[in-house]
Amino acid sequence: MNTIRAFLVLGIVALAFSACKPDEIFDVEEQFTRDTVLIEQYLADSSLVAEKDESGIRYVIKEQGTGANGKFGSTVLVKYTGYLLDGSTFDTNIGKEVFDFVIGQGSVVQGWDIAFKLFNKGTEATIFIPSKYGYANIGNLFIPANSVLVFDVRVVDLLGNE
Repeated sequence: MNTIRAFLVLGIVALAFSACKPDEIFDVEEQFTRDTVLIEQYLADSSLVAEKDESGIRYVIKEQGTGANGKFGSTVLVKYTGYLLDGSTFDTNIGKEVFDFVIGQGSVVQGWDIAFKLFNKGTEATIFIPSKYGYANIGNLFIPANSVLVFDVRVVDLLGNE
């Protein structure tokens, strides 16, 4: 199993089997607001202008692809590097095989299922995923809880888009 698939599956499993202690109340929307401020500050500091999906995911198209956008059930073949807002890389498949997943199947973080419906074959973009669409308040070895995830991606191919 390649590294990103392992990360994404482990994150989904952790979310499914985790719960806050009774004295710990986690407010997803409050964290989403904090994440949004962090993303907006990062974009401003980096002089980047990002588009915003209705979910709150921000993205910067570096190169526009061609053809139809991804949709539920499309298979995406992607090259990516994932990092945190502080610039620390937590995963990449650059120099390795392409990663593939099916949009809407739940095999990746929710932010990918949302974002890749916005892209078509050949698109190169940077995606800013608030923690509620990533690993939320669950961390792992490489990604702290409540982390905004940033991915530089290139859509190598989209299958099942006919």
